Amino acid sequence: MRSSMHPRPSSIACAGLLVLPMLLAGCSARHGADQGNAQVAQRAAGPARQLAYEHEVDIDTAPERVATTQAAGLRACRDATAAACTLLASSIEGEPNAAATLKFRARPDVIPKLVAAMGQHAELARQATRAEDLSAPIVDAARQVAMLDDYRTRLEALRTRAGNDIEALIKVNHELAEVQANYEAAAGKRALLAQRVETEILDVSIRSERHRSFWTPIGRALREFGGHLAEGISTAITGLAYLIPWLLLMSVLGWGGRRLWRRRRGGKISAG
Repeated sequence: MRSSMHPRPSSIACAGLLVLPMLLAGCSARHGADQGNAQVAQRAAGPARQLAYEHEVDIDTAPERVATTQAAGLRACRDATAAACTLLASSIEGEPNAAATLKFRARPDVIPKLVAAMGQHAELARQATRAEDLSAPIVDAARQVAMLDDYRTRLEALRTRAGNDIEALIKVNHELAEVQANYEAAAGKRALLAQRVETEILDVSIRSERHRSFWTPIGRALREFGGHLAEGISTAITGLAYLIPWLLLMSVLGWGGRRLWRRRRGGKISAG
């Protein structure tokens, strides 16, 4: 009699599985209420906005100092710690169109140091800053992570209660695997958003337009004269190769048309 009063593990597992579909609904309802309370608190407190900044800097220098200016920016980034500055992209082009580009992700306090390091070898031609408000995405990502973490905890409790019920364990473990994958994706998204707020992007373009002498474009044109002449001749030869078949075709058609016209004209004269 005493044993019949205690539910079997399989019954507990089945009951737990019946609860599975309701867990998300319960979590959603509870987090929906939390969201409403949070919105009221936000309107009352007016929290700080989460902004992701991106800076664009155009630097002008002499052609022979483009590489030096780029090296100064790279050195300034290396001097900072790995967590403070990361090089995302770098390129350089030699004469006659000397230019270079750099792209950094760095902490806000490192950005001015990078610009100042490159400014020692050049002058600042243009600077622009834009910001993206990530407040809402960050709140949504944090809410999703919390909801999935709570659901994962409940599933782990159900797995413990399932005991030796193989079917129940399979279903719970399958659901846990999906929840874990979604949790890791949401946590990664939240970390990426946090990184965009905690660090800033700096795009640097190094040119040598203002520092070019009067004779620079003339010298470049003279150096490229031979190449342009050869390219023009090759284009003319290519065009002639395309034109010759059409000329032959037009000549044959013209000769045939003229002969036909003469024949018809001769017939009319004979008839007359």
